Amino acid sequence: MATPGCSSPGFAAMGMVELLVHGLDIGRALDLGWRPPEHLCAPAVRRLFPEAPDGADATEVLLWCTGRAELPGLGRRDRWQWDGAVRPSTSVI
Repeated sequence: MATPGCSSPGFAAMGMVELLVHGLDIGRALDLGWRPPEHLCAPAVRRLFPEAPDGADATEVLLWCTGRAELPGLGRRDRWQWDGAVRPSTSVI
């Protein structure tokens, strides 16, 4: 069951973000050197973080969006929230 006010693609993107960023957290704790794949991060960033800056590596942008990294010229976020709201039909996710 999806979150009220959230579309199915938004809900799926939330699941992807959870897997990617917590997978990174686990990988860092275990010193695995794993990095979320950019091709999985890009659609999740586009779907959930409309305020995300363009032009940077999608993995780095996802980490910035979720408060796990800094981007050049942008400090590390101490608060964040995704936007899974229903949107006009897109093919992002």
